[in-house]
Amino acid sequence: MKKTLLFLFTLLLLENAHAQNIFKDDFSTYTINQELSGQGLWSNSPILPNVGIGACLPLSANEPCFGTKVIGQSVSYPSYGSSESSILLGPVQDGVARAITPIVSGGDLYLGLVLNITSAPTTAGLPVDFLRVINSDATQVTYRLLVKDAGFGYNVGIRKGASSNATVYTGDIFNYGENVLVILKYSHLDGPNDDIVSAFINPIYGDGEPANPNITNASGFDQSGAIDRVAFRMNYNVTASMPTGVLGLVSTSTTWEGLSFLPLGVNQFEANNVTISSVLENGQLQISSKKTLNNVHMKLYSATGALLEEKMINIPTGTSQIGLASKLSSGLYIIQLYDESGEKSSFKMISK
Repeated sequence: MKKTLLFLFTLLLLENAHAQNIFKDDFSTYTINQELSGQGLWSNSPILPNVGIGACLPLSANEPCFGTKVIGQSVSYPSYGSSESSILLGPVQDGVARAITPIVSGGDLYLGLVLNITSAPTTAGLPVDFLRVINSDATQVTYRLLVKDAGFGYNVGIRKGASSNATVYTGDIFNYGENVLVILKYSHLDGPNDDIVSAFINPIYGDGEPANPNITNASGFDQSGAIDRVAFRMNYNVTASMPTGVLGLVSTSTTWEGLSFLPLGVNQFEANNVTISSVLENGQLQISSKKTLNNVHMKLYSATGALLEEKMINIPTGTSQIGLASKLSSGLYIIQLYDESGEKSSFKMISK
């Protein structure tokens, strides 16, 4: 019996996902070698309506204390973004923050940033968090980001809620002096202590959210409620407990795709009006294109994200037929096409 597959022609354009971005800041418009607090929407003042968690604390009355500064060191990560500016990471600075607007009280919240760590505290130094995502109650920290020394590099750690809760660190070690993309995902669930914070480290960002994060942590009571700010907690004055380096390209979104700093481009599939026929018979997929496209990477996924088929194809000018080896039952499927530069277009497909 012949199976007919009805395709939905509408591309899953990333621009729709970008609408879910809450804020993104590459620090490029700020004054170099000046404090971040007071630039843009960042503040170190904990007094309402500001959102900071406190100015810097000197080691002693006789030592200087400076707020977190914007510096001219570039950071970048493929398919995510690049900037010529970043902020200095280290102890004895300040607790500078900016608001998450609108406040997030349910669903998933993604936070991305690029780190370039030059030193990290040892376990004996009792590493402390340098990033906090905070509830509207200033005493409630929803989750934290830490790093600790691992000899030839460092591990990345996440902790949920109170400072006494367990920290989960990556088994993977990341190199000092290299740009590392960290994407944190906070998932609100129904119970009082089942929310999950996950970390994806150096993912292939353009391929979308990986099925498995590097680490997850659900330990502790959910101090989520209304998440309203991102804070860099660098006013800690125990130098052995804090990392050094820079960070930049900070973005928050309710979707993975919405984090990216790159503008939406027109890839080869859109430029050449690549379309897929609405009818597939005998396992033959009809594809039309205004131009020949070689070495196209095709992936077929189920609605649950399971990869069913993957192969390289060539798309000639005009209409052609591509065979699928997979036998598909009724349901929703996704076909993704990648050109030679890695640009991706996705199509929804319903099998009847």
